[in-house]
Amino acid sequence: MEKVDGRKNNGGHRKGSGRPKLMPGESKQRGIHMIRAFDDEYKIIKRFISLVRKDRSRCEAALKILELK
Repeated sequence: MEKVDGRKNNGGHRKGSGRPKLMPGESKQRGIHMIRAFDDEYKIIKRFISLVRKDRSRCEAALKILELK
């Protein structure tokens, strides 16, 4: 029987318990991106970010309209 002390694994003392290991490139988190903006610009950016998270396709369509020259 193999002794498992919990400190060398991703979880508890039972074999197979804890968080499963992810393969490289299999991250389930959003990346961290930094921007610099004035307060009034940042309020608009935050509103757009919340809209993108709700409905990405509509935001892409809105950007296409806004980018037309």
